[in-house]
Amino acid sequence: MLLTWLMGVRGFMAGCGTAMYLRGGTAPDVTAVAQQARDHTDPFQFAVVLDAAKARALSLHRDVAFPLSIGQAILGGLLVVASGLALGGRPGTRGFVIQVLVANLAFATVEYTLTRGVRGAWIDMVAQAGALLPPDAPEREGIMNPSVWWTFERVRFVLFELAILGAATLAMTRERTRLYFQAVARAVDPSDEP
Repeated sequence: MLLTWLMGVRGFMAGCGTAMYLRGGTAPDVTAVAQQARDHTDPFQFAVVLDAAKARALSLHRDVAFPLSIGQAILGGLLVVASGLALGGRPGTRGFVIQVLVANLAFATVEYTLTRGVRGAWIDMVAQAGALLPPDAPEREGIMNPSVWWTFERVRFVLFELAILGAATLAMTRERTRLYFQAVARAVDPSDEP
Protein backbone atom coordinates (compact mmCIF):
# COMPACT_ATOMS: atom_id res chain seq x y z
CA MET A 1 0.00 0.00 0.00
CA LEU A 2 2.95 2.29 0.51
CA LEU A 3 3.83 1.88 -3.16
CA THR A 4 0.27 2.69 -4.21
CA TRP A 5 0.35 5.71 -1.90
CA LEU A 6 3.48 6.91 -3.71
CA MET A 7 1.80 6.26 -7.07
CA GLY A 8 -1.14 8.33 -5.89
CA VAL A 9 1.12 11.21 -4.89
CA ARG A 10 2.91 11.03 -8.24
CA GLY A 11 -0.41 10.87 -10.12
CA PHE A 12 -1.83 13.80 -8.17
CA MET A 13 1.27 15.93 -8.70
CA ALA A 14 1.58 15.01 -12.39
CA GLY A 15 -2.10 15.71 -13.01
CA CYS A 16 -1.98 19.07 -11.26
CA GLY A 17 1.30 20.01 -12.95
CA THR A 18 0.01 19.14 -16.40
CA ALA A 19 -3.26 20.98 -15.85
CA MET A 20 -1.44 24.09 -14.59
CA TYR A 21 0.99 23.97 -17.52
CA LEU A 22 -1.80 23.59 -20.07
CA ARG A 23 -3.74 26.46 -18.49
CA GLY A 24 -0.62 28.65 -18.79
CA GLY A 25 -0.39 27.97 -22.50
CA THR A 26 3.30 28.55 -23.27
CA ALA A 27 5.06 25.69 -25.02
CA PRO A 28 8.86 25.45 -25.22
CA ASP A 29 10.74 25.36 -28.51
CA VAL A 30 12.29 21.89 -28.46
CA THR A 31 14.91 22.73 -31.09
CA ALA A 32 16.15 25.74 -29.11
CA VAL A 33 16.28 23.68 -25.91
CA ALA A 34 18.18 20.92 -27.75
CA GLN A 35 20.72 23.41 -29.11
CA GLN A 36 21.28 24.75 -25.59
CA ALA A 37 21.71 21.19 -24.32
CA ARG A 38 24.25 20.48 -27.06
CA ASP A 39 26.37 23.42 -25.92
CA HIS A 40 26.51 22.15 -22.32
CA THR A 41 28.89 19.43 -21.22
CA ASP A 42 26.45 18.00 -18.70
CA PRO A 43 25.32 14.56 -19.96
CA PHE A 44 22.01 14.87 -18.12
CA GLN A 45 21.11 18.04 -20.00
CA PHE A 46 19.19 15.90 -22.49
CA ALA A 47 16.60 15.27 -19.76
CA VAL A 48 15.64 18.93 -20.20
CA VAL A 49 15.10 18.27 -23.91
CA LEU A 50 12.93 15.26 -23.05
CA ASP A 51 10.81 17.37 -20.68
CA ALA A 52 10.50 20.13 -23.28
CA ALA A 53 9.38 17.62 -25.93
CA LYS A 54 6.77 16.13 -23.61
CA ALA A 55 5.48 19.59 -22.68
CA ARG A 56 5.29 20.64 -26.32
CA ALA A 57 3.44 17.42 -27.24
CA LEU A 58 0.95 17.98 -24.42
CA SER A 59 0.27 21.51 -25.63
CA LEU A 60 -0.31 20.21 -29.17
CA HIS A 61 -2.87 17.71 -27.85
CA ARG A 62 -4.44 19.96 -25.23
CA ASP A 63 -8.00 18.81 -25.95
CA VAL A 64 -7.12 15.27 -24.83
CA ALA A 65 -4.40 16.03 -22.29
CA PHE A 66 -6.24 18.58 -20.14
CA PRO A 67 -9.28 16.46 -19.18
CA LEU A 68 -7.03 13.46 -18.60
CA SER A 69 -4.77 15.50 -16.33
CA ILE A 70 -7.77 16.54 -14.21
CA GLY A 71 -8.87 12.91 -13.99
CA GLN A 72 -5.35 11.86 -13.07
CA ALA A 73 -5.22 14.43 -10.28
CA ILE A 74 -8.59 13.34 -8.87
CA LEU A 75 -7.83 9.62 -9.02
CA GLY A 76 -4.31 10.18 -7.70
CA GLY A 77 -5.76 12.02 -4.70
CA LEU A 78 -8.26 9.23 -4.13
CA LEU A 79 -5.44 6.68 -4.29
CA VAL A 80 -3.50 8.64 -1.66
CA VAL A 81 -6.52 8.70 0.66
CA ALA A 82 -7.42 5.04 0.07
CA SER A 83 -3.84 3.85 0.56
CA GLY A 84 -3.52 5.92 3.72
CA LEU A 85 -6.72 4.44 5.11
CA ALA A 86 -5.53 0.93 4.27
CA LEU A 87 -2.11 1.53 5.82
CA GLY A 88 -3.84 2.73 8.96
CA GLY A 89 -6.01 -0.38 9.00
CA ARG A 90 -9.24 1.59 9.13
CA PRO A 91 -12.24 -0.70 9.43
CA GLY A 92 -14.43 -0.90 6.35
CA THR A 93 -11.88 0.54 3.95
CA ARG A 94 -11.05 -2.65 2.06
CA GLY A 95 -13.95 -2.30 -0.39
CA PHE A 96 -13.20 1.38 -0.95
CA VAL A 97 -9.53 0.63 -1.61
CA ILE A 98 -10.41 -2.08 -4.14
CA GLN A 99 -12.77 0.31 -5.96
CA VAL A 100 -10.13 3.05 -6.11
CA LEU A 101 -7.47 0.61 -7.34
CA VAL A 102 -9.76 -0.74 -10.08
CA ALA A 103 -10.70 2.83 -11.08
CA ASN A 104 -7.01 3.75 -11.33
CA LEU A 105 -6.29 0.62 -13.38
CA ALA A 106 -9.11 1.45 -15.78
CA PHE A 107 -8.05 5.10 -16.01
CA ALA A 108 -4.41 4.17 -16.68
CA THR A 109 -5.51 1.95 -19.55
CA VAL A 110 -7.82 4.59 -21.02
CA GLU A 111 -5.19 7.30 -20.64
CA TYR A 112 -2.51 5.18 -22.31
CA THR A 113 -4.86 4.47 -25.21
CA LEU A 114 -5.99 8.08 -25.67
CA THR A 115 -2.52 9.62 -25.42
CA ARG A 116 -0.89 7.65 -28.24
CA GLY A 117 -0.73 10.84 -30.31
CA VAL A 118 0.98 12.69 -27.46
CA ARG A 119 3.59 9.94 -27.12
CA GLY A 120 4.13 9.88 -30.88
CA ALA A 121 4.65 13.64 -30.98
CA TRP A 122 7.20 13.81 -28.17
CA ILE A 123 9.05 10.72 -29.38
CA ASP A 124 9.41 12.31 -32.84
CA MET A 125 10.59 15.58 -31.29
CA VAL A 126 13.17 13.79 -29.12
CA ALA A 127 14.45 11.83 -32.12
CA GLN A 128 14.80 15.04 -34.13
CA ALA A 129 16.52 16.77 -31.22
CA GLY A 130 18.90 13.82 -30.90
CA ALA A 131 20.17 14.62 -34.39
CA LEU A 132 21.54 17.88 -32.97
CA LEU A 133 23.86 15.99 -30.62
CA PRO A 134 27.51 15.69 -31.63
CA PRO A 135 28.04 12.71 -33.97
CA ASP A 136 30.51 11.12 -31.54
CA ALA A 137 28.09 11.22 -28.57
CA PRO A 138 27.53 7.62 -27.41
CA GLU A 139 23.85 8.13 -26.59
CA ARG A 140 23.04 9.73 -29.95
CA GLU A 141 21.96 6.53 -31.73
CA GLY A 142 19.63 5.44 -28.92
CA ILE A 143 18.07 8.86 -28.62
CA MET A 144 17.45 9.13 -32.36
CA ASN A 145 15.79 5.70 -32.55
CA PRO A 146 12.00 6.07 -32.01
CA SER A 147 11.52 2.33 -31.46
CA VAL A 148 13.68 2.56 -28.31
CA TRP A 149 11.38 5.24 -26.91
CA TRP A 150 8.20 3.33 -27.86
CA THR A 151 9.54 0.20 -26.15
CA PHE A 152 10.55 2.22 -23.09
CA GLU A 153 7.04 3.70 -22.82
CA ARG A 154 5.37 0.30 -23.15
CA VAL A 155 7.61 -1.24 -20.50
CA ARG A 156 7.05 1.74 -18.19
CA PHE A 157 3.29 1.43 -18.59
CA VAL A 158 3.17 -2.31 -17.95
CA LEU A 159 5.69 -2.46 -15.08
CA PHE A 160 5.11 0.79 -13.27
CA GLU A 161 1.40 1.29 -13.74
CA LEU A 162 -0.48 -1.88 -14.55
CA ALA A 163 1.69 -4.30 -12.56
CA ILE A 164 1.75 -2.23 -9.38
CA LEU A 165 -1.95 -1.41 -9.40
CA GLY A 166 -2.85 -4.96 -10.43
CA ALA A 167 -0.71 -6.50 -7.69
CA ALA A 168 -2.21 -4.16 -5.10
CA THR A 169 -5.73 -5.02 -6.26
CA LEU A 170 -4.93 -8.71 -6.12
CA ALA A 171 -3.44 -8.34 -2.63
CA MET A 172 -6.57 -6.56 -1.40
CA THR A 173 -8.76 -9.45 -2.60
CA ARG A 174 -6.77 -12.15 -0.78
CA GLU A 175 -8.16 -13.96 2.25
CA ARG A 176 -5.21 -12.91 4.38
CA THR A 177 -5.97 -9.23 3.73
CA ARG A 178 -9.65 -9.74 4.51
CA LEU A 179 -8.72 -11.42 7.81
CA TYR A 180 -6.36 -8.56 8.65
CA PHE A 181 -9.06 -5.94 8.16
CA GLN A 182 -11.53 -8.04 10.17
CA ALA A 183 -9.01 -8.36 13.02
CA VAL A 184 -8.38 -4.62 12.99
CA ALA A 185 -12.12 -3.92 13.01
CA ARG A 186 -12.55 -6.16 16.07
CA ALA A 187 -9.58 -4.58 17.84
CA VAL A 188 -10.73 -0.99 17.36
CA ASP A 189 -12.66 0.39 20.29
CA PRO A 190 -15.72 2.35 19.03
CA SER A 191 -15.07 5.04 21.65
CA ASP A 192 -11.72 5.79 19.96
CA GLU A 193 -13.42 6.82 16.73
CA PRO A 194 -14.14 10.53 16.18
